[in-house]
Amino acid sequence: MNDAVPDDPLPTRRDFNACTGDGATFCLMVGAGETYIAALVLALGKSPLIAGLIITIPMLMGATVQLASPAGLRRVGSPRKWIQGCAIVQAISFVPLIFAAAYGDIPTWLVFVTLSIYWSAAIGAWPAWSTWVARLFPASLRANYFSRRNRICQISQLLAMLVAGGLLYMGERDGWQLTAFMWIMIFAALARLSSVWFLHYQGDVKLNPNDIAHVAYRSMPKRLGRGGDLRIVLCLIALQFAANVSGPFVNPWLLDYLHFNKASYLLVICTLFASKCLALTLLGGIVQKFGARRVLLLGTAGTSISVFMLAISTNLAWITFVQIYSGVMWAAWELASFLVLLESIKHSERTSMMALYNFITYFAVAAGSFIGATILKYMDSSGGGYVAIFLLSGTLRLAVLWLQPIRVRAAVEVVHS
Repeated sequence: MNDAVPDDPLPTRRDFNACTGDGATFCLMVGAGETYIAALVLALGKSPLIAGLIITIPMLMGATVQLASPAGLRRVGSPRKWIQGCAIVQAISFVPLIFAAAYGDIPTWLVFVTLSIYWSAAIGAWPAWSTWVARLFPASLRANYFSRRNRICQISQLLAMLVAGGLLYMGERDGWQLTAFMWIMIFAALARLSSVWFLHYQGDVKLNPNDIAHVAYRSMPKRLGRGGDLRIVLCLIALQFAANVSGPFVNPWLLDYLHFNKASYLLVICTLFASKCLALTLLGGIVQKFGARRVLLLGTAGTSISVFMLAISTNLAWITFVQIYSGVMWAAWELASFLVLLESIKHSERTSMMALYNFITYFAVAAGSFIGATILKYMDSSGGGYVAIFLLSGTLRLAVLWLQPIRVRAAVEVVHS
């Protein structure tokens, strides 16, 4: 699909470097800040129930609020300005958390408000960003470039997680845990603010109202037919739903049921990130050779098998091997799904469609998690309960293949100024 218009700038080395820098600093924020927000809430004396809900409810609020992002982008007219605004809002949303860690308390309602703002900005930036990079980076360059960018992002997130985790370990050991949380949240806020600088140096594209068209909901059923572009969106949402039947409960399985010590747990987590990073060194060329749709099919099938493998054994060596395999499959799925979304959705509808995709995806994630939690509740979080959600999740993931994402045709559209 040709998304370019005559006035679009050709990407330069500065554009590639700036986009990578934005992704790396964003992932530093996620690794150090977002990852440990629930732990901070627990350290402030809130209940485990609140610690769980402060992720789910604000995320759903953010997914709802971001439905207004196409209208906001239409008014602003510049993806760069819109995303910079979202990044600044995200950075500011850490301020209440920083003060909470400094003073040792925060009202529960303020936590929910703060994180709802955080997720509204985070999810609200994605539709504009997808429109921006699709216009700025030609399709022929995307596979290799985004495989390299994703690899750097994964490394950045892992490093931030490890450094923040080490700081928290020392803080807990020596009695200054909340101070450690304060500095971690300050770092996360500064990391997100630094991404504003990278965004400033990435070439902008001009958008007019015709570039941000409304999605005609009455045409949705036809577009779900064989080869329709909406089918690929449905495939991706379905896999997210299936994956979250078990995904959120892998860590409790490792820590609470298998009683892994910190060293074993860290080995398992780092192995997943490391295998993702190594896989991404090759995936760009594989996508170029075989196409994003075939790689998406491979990733979908591969992630299905990986969750079945978890149900086979609780041996550390086996789980580590499964994490290596799973990291490769998820890296393939994440890169291919992003590229397929860019090429399957019409340019004029991309912002609106991505906002709708975000909205449904986050509700699907919550629904999948609710099903998994319900099964564990009624099976008393026993080993059989975990095996049950692993098998159910794997089966549902395989069922996604029935939607035949490989048959979805690419959108063909030349955009005129």
